[in-house]
Amino acid sequence: MVTVPYYLLYCVIAFIIGSSFGLSYSYKKYSSPYSEKKLDKLALSMALIGAILFNIYIPLSIAFLSFPLGMRAGYGSKEFYTGILITLLAYFLTLIV
Repeated sequence: MVTVPYYLLYCVIAFIIGSSFGLSYSYKKYSSPYSEKKLDKLALSMALIGAILFNIYIPLSIAFLSFPLGMRAGYGSKEFYTGILITLLAYFLTLIV
């Protein structure tokens, strides 16, 4: 029998849900493609929450991290990279400690 990797399935579902929420949020907030050069506070907070939750529960972390990644083209990339950077730093700190 083939066993289904449910944990990976939960991660994929969380990614789809998070990115679709990010896409609908960015289309409601921004009417034109990448015209504002400032950071979005909600997307940045979602990325930071995803970074904090990475060591606790990965599918929930992926849902929060995929929110800025799924935003409209040009928006959310800085916030996503900030969240990924903090996630990697926290992960490497847990390996050291």
